[in-house]
Amino acid sequence: MEKIVMEKILCCILNHNENAKAIRWWEGLSPHFDTVILDSGSTPPCTHEGALVLDNIYYSGLMNQAYELLKQRGYRWLMIVTSDIEIDDRNLSRLVERMQQVTGTENVGLYQPSCALSRRGRALYQSLCHYTGRLRRVNFQEGWFHLVCRELLDEVLPVDLTLNRLGWGIDLALCHFARLHRMLVLVDDRVRVIHPKGRGYSKSEAREQMLRWHASIPGYESPRHFRPLRDEIRYR
Repeated sequence: MEKIVMEKILCCILNHNENAKAIRWWEGLSPHFDTVILDSGSTPPCTHEGALVLDNIYYSGLMNQAYELLKQRGYRWLMIVTSDIEIDDRNLSRLVERMQQVTGTENVGLYQPSCALSRRGRALYQSLCHYTGRLRRVNFQEGWFHLVCRELLDEVLPVDLTLNRLGWGIDLALCHFARLHRMLVLVDDRVRVIHPKGRGYSKSEAREQMLRWHASIPGYESPRHFRPLRDEIRYR
């Protein structure tokens, strides 16, 4: 039986043509966690020592690759961050501390920092910073950042790339299974990032792929239709 190291985190920086930002994330995370840049068809490729250079395999392919690395290394926690996310030094320090705290929990399924209000950025209401100064329980979170436990990843990954190559809806599927497992989905108003406005692919195609893939998941129900769990966070 595979031995899983409960407190260990693998950080995967998903990169496409944001090499400098990807390297900054690696430099901030690698002193604390096992960290790799998954470079998906960048021009030029990211040749940093921490990068694994791949063809352009899009978000779903990158998630599948990150999952395989997690299984190989036997860790419980996978951190995913898209390299376009912006964070300052103070919030990066806070993020590292919060991530280390989350690994000591029993019933947290997903964690992410909040998105600061900015004309350059965007996020759905759940992921925006509400300036509460605390962790908020939400019904779902967005895929530009996840700290997610192995139990939920095992339910969702690998994604069938013939159904969903672009990767919309992986975040919703993870949150669906968090609800079934009675695991909390958390957004942290104490840590703020900027999620730049998206670009580069057809939203209608991504939505079609998402719906087709969700239909293949037995019993899938969108977490958008459910209220957040209100359970207390349990620590080991």
